[in-house]
Amino acid sequence: MKNIISITLILLTSITVFGQNFTGTVLDKESKEPIPYAQIYFVDLKTGTTTDNNGIFKIEHFNQKTIHIQITFVGYNIIDEIINLDTTKEKIFYLEQGHFDLEEVVVSAPAGRLQGENIVSIEHKKITELQQTSPLTLSEAISNISGVDQITTGAGIGKPVVRGLSGNRIVTYAQGIRIENQQWGDEHGLGVGEVGIESVEVIKGPASLLYGSDALGGVLYFIDERYASQNRVEGFAQIKFLSNTLGSISNVGFKINRGNLKFNLFGAYSSQADYQVPNFDRVFNTRFDEKNIKSSIGFNTKNWISNIRYSYLQNNYGIVEDATYTNATQRKLILPFQTIDNHNLSFENIIFTGNSKLNFTLGYTNNYRKEFEDDSNNHALGLKLNTFTYNLKWYSPSFKDQFDFIVGSQGMAQENKNNGDEILIPDATTIDFGAFVLGNLNFNKLQLQGGIRADYRNIDTKEMIIEHHEEEKEEEEGSFPAIKNSYSGLTFSGGAVYKMGKTKLRANISSGFRAPNTTELLSDGVHHGTNRYIKGDVNLKNENATQIDFSFDYKDEHLSFSVNPFYNAIQNYIFLSPTEISIDNNHVFEYLQTNAFLYGGELGFHYHPHKIHWLHLESNLSTVIAEDRNGNPLPLIPQTKLSSTISTEFSHKGKVKLKNVFVQHIYKFKQNRTSIFETPTNDYNLINIGLNFEITTKNNPIEITTGINNLLNTKFIDHLSLFKTLEIPNQGINFYMGIKVKLNKELKEERG
Repeated sequence: MKNIISITLILLTSITVFGQNFTGTVLDKESKEPIPYAQIYFVDLKTGTTTDNNGIFKIEHFNQKTIHIQITFVGYNIIDEIINLDTTKEKIFYLEQGHFDLEEVVVSAPAGRLQGENIVSIEHKKITELQQTSPLTLSEAISNISGVDQITTGAGIGKPVVRGLSGNRIVTYAQGIRIENQQWGDEHGLGVGEVGIESVEVIKGPASLLYGSDALGGVLYFIDERYASQNRVEGFAQIKFLSNTLGSISNVGFKINRGNLKFNLFGAYSSQADYQVPNFDRVFNTRFDEKNIKSSIGFNTKNWISNIRYSYLQNNYGIVEDATYTNATQRKLILPFQTIDNHNLSFENIIFTGNSKLNFTLGYTNNYRKEFEDDSNNHALGLKLNTFTYNLKWYSPSFKDQFDFIVGSQGMAQENKNNGDEILIPDATTIDFGAFVLGNLNFNKLQLQGGIRADYRNIDTKEMIIEHHEEEKEEEEGSFPAIKNSYSGLTFSGGAVYKMGKTKLRANISSGFRAPNTTELLSDGVHHGTNRYIKGDVNLKNENATQIDFSFDYKDEHLSFSVNPFYNAIQNYIFLSPTEISIDNNHVFEYLQTNAFLYGGELGFHYHPHKIHWLHLESNLSTVIAEDRNGNPLPLIPQTKLSSTISTEFSHKGKVKLKNVFVQHIYKFKQNRTSIFETPTNDYNLINIGLNFEITTKNNPIEITTGINNLLNTKFIDHLSLFKTLEIPNQGINFYMGIKVKLNKELKEERG
């Protein structure tokens, strides 16, 4: 095995001759002075370099005819260009000073366009920004994005909600592939660990055809951390401590880029005790832990770039059955609890064919969920989900710099099997196939985009015997019927963005199609992590959504403002409705279907005063109203949220540097638009504070973060909390502190 690895590495690193060379110089646009240490990022290669003291950078032995370059430097606007290496061997780039944060390249969008050039409004956030308040999980982190909430226990389990929609209506991509992990279940997490992820992009609603027609609620696209810069070794070690759960979160990372070979390796471990409510009692059995390993290897030769990525994530969650409190701080799992293992493997290939590009990605995900109720050695519930996916996209050349298009196809083969005594859904096989075409037309100030997509799904389930164990009753026996259903749908998307100086106007109309999943059709049993008995309906039909989405964006040197209303009409909307019945002390919920209308939007601003550049004022409001055809409220819709932050940034010199201080206020409005058998939720206020500073050392700086969440120890229950029916409050006050040490080393360039 060692010999095979050695030979492979030699072959990969030896293919460095015969290629294109390019030299770039980065200058200040006004002074024409060179800008040293500007960040140069090669989008397709997912790596980069920096300029030297003279503002110069070089690309040596690059084999493709074109290269997509992103140039950034603190305090300057971004440069994003595609360079033709056949006709351009050197070029001067002029960076223009700007006061706002850099506008990121949205690499998952068509052709890697800048956010301002996208027809679809895409929310792009760095994970470090979302981790400012040290959230417990990745799902909690992304709930800081406007329009995004989470269904949660407050104890490690969280499922994203985008504009009121969740579960299978939210399509999740990580490692470049679709992640499948029983999304229908609210009693386990997102299935993606935060280590090794650089940023996340959120598409709200069925606005993009690139990721699947069933994204009626939206798309979460997690972007892996980029490789190390050319000929460098980079690494870090980080640990965080949290007072509320007496928990710790540890992350380590190692990256190397040598010749044509790039390699990343990350690891993380989180351990949390039962969490405290505001009276300082602990909610019994809310303990959990998480283990995460991620690796990726990338190489390029001639007209081919390839990336192989693998990740393993294990989550262990205690299961709360009633409102029991304790003062104990044990971490050992006790009955009942669940264990979830996730393996994700992807193989991405980018092939350049002249001025066009082919992207082909294969994926495999394995999700194994086990629930332990009476015996910690034998699971009562076991679900094994194996999924194979492919994603094929061809990017056309740009015709006269005005028109380009993408043609693509996606498919999935999925098998779900039970291996426990308890059965919630039957064994099933699901086959998906989709094909699409998407075109872009550019008239400088006006850009148009339109496309169409066709999808097909086949669900084949086996007949299985089920047993119901009810208190003081004999066992009742039933069965899941065998079904073989096919579903198909045609969807479209069209939109425009118009630029008028500092203002951008966007308009988009799109449709989505989603077939009912196995649990919605056939579920019949207790979901212990949610304290719900859930019943499906075998007669459910396709969901069909049509969304109209507008946005108005204004941005100058000191102020940015945006408003983004939407209207989403869903025919045959499938929803989980509470009933007045209980089975085994578990409330019965059943899947129903109606025509639904969801509308609302997001409103935000960011003010950066002219004479006090160190001050930032930011506020975002998001709201959604959901009702059926008769105007009755739909259940489990998030509260209206207003999030405001005052932050300061400092750039003074010294051994100890205070980088920034922030105060965040979150106000969630009262939710009194509730469905029948659903109770209202009171409004509440949360205040979070924190600061970040840096200690200069001989080698690499040490970063320290500290702060307090829920500063006033407010007692509250969120409307989407799975503990709401048990009247268990969310977490109380939480002190946190984190330390991060970085390692960066330049490698000597190979010669000869």
